[in-house]
Amino acid sequence: MAEFNGLRAKLYKECLKEFPDARNEDILVMKKYLAPKPGERILEIGAGSGFFSKYISELLGDNGRLIVSDPSLDQLAEIKKLGKKNIDVINYVQFGSETVDLEKNKVEAIWSFGAMHHMFQKSKSFENMSRILKKDGRIIIADVFSGSSLAKHFDDKVAKYCLTGHEVAFWSKEYAETLCFNVGFEKPKFYNLNLKWKFKNKKDVGIFLYKLHAMTKTTPEECLKGAEEILGIEKCGGLHCLNWPMKVFVSKKK
Repeated sequence: MAEFNGLRAKLYKECLKEFPDARNEDILVMKKYLAPKPGERILEIGAGSGFFSKYISELLGDNGRLIVSDPSLDQLAEIKKLGKKNIDVINYVQFGSETVDLEKNKVEAIWSFGAMHHMFQKSKSFENMSRILKKDGRIIIADVFSGSSLAKHFDDKVAKYCLTGHEVAFWSKEYAETLCFNVGFEKPKFYNLNLKWKFKNKKDVGIFLYKLHAMTKTTPEECLKGAEEILGIEKCGGLHCLNWPMKVFVSKKK
């Protein structure tokens, strides 16, 4: 995930600011499955520029703490601008979940959305999460799974046209179960997330994806064409809805 600096980080931040309501369903997923409680201490892996962070911090309240983790200093700088007193942005956290150097039994929950497919050392990440997580603490990971149309979109379009490429390791249920088993977590429960990203104009879908994934080797028009072909775009409530199929799995430290 270290590639999320420079122009890629700039375009990513732009798309979220230009289309602030496109991913409202993602926030609902966080509230449903992570369900932050006032006073909890939560680690967010792959926080990016703080899309979820600001909402999580509000739900945690003044007595809670959100520790944000992202390998990109450019992205972490945006989270600092939020000015949330209950968010900790610590330099050593920038290297990702494999090396987050927090003390043992530090947090009640760990949350990650659309980030961990970038991490190739998932076994090391889970060992680290097990150390950091308190007994009965929970992990909630929402991401891209192999064989899905979203994985196809990333492999066929994003990897081809992204400024930095897109070398990743998508999830399987079996591998997620194995990782949980190996570190003493409960067998995870999986839920389909049939997300829809919503836009007022159809052409905005292409602009959003172009900037979100820094697909500078092509055009927003081609981004729209590829998304419509692989993911599908439909009308819903007067808006143009881009299908964004993910899964979330939830587990607990025994």
